[in-house]
Amino acid sequence: MTNTAPRTLRALTTALLAAAAALAGPATATASATGQPTATARPAVAGAAAVDFTEVHIWATGVNVRNAASGVPFQTCKTFPSRQNCQVVATVSRTTVTAYCQKQGEFVSDSGYSSRWWTYVESPSGPWGWVNNVYITGDEHLAHVSDCTF
Repeated sequence: MTNTAPRTLRALTTALLAAAAALAGPATATASATGQPTATARPAVAGAAAVDFTEVHIWATGVNVRNAASGVPFQTCKTFPSRQNCQVVATVSRTTVTAYCQKQGEFVSDSGYSSRWWTYVESPSGPWGWVNNVYITGDEHLAHVSDCTF
């Protein structure tokens, strides 16, 4: 029996879900009362049927994961991730999280690092939101994380 890596399984599962979604017809994006995408809405939020999730490591402690409620606040946060546009929905410390994509937003400097790139992640407690790449192991723009299409 071969040992299939979790990343490979996730990619295969994603491909199968994307194929099923294509057969079922277009998806409608929905969000919970807190503005978090529901499990069925993840691809619709990004505007694509296929999703390539990856893992990233948060190296710092007490890092805020930011998002906004549905409607205009959610759209504003999604368009330009920032401390002003997005409220804290979770806090993470020295952990590995699932990342969806990254995009430019507010410029942040901390602990000798600077970045205007933000990555959309799923916190261990469940909420999805934005974390500035300053707090993620890697370069300012993460080579292994796709750029957001939204």
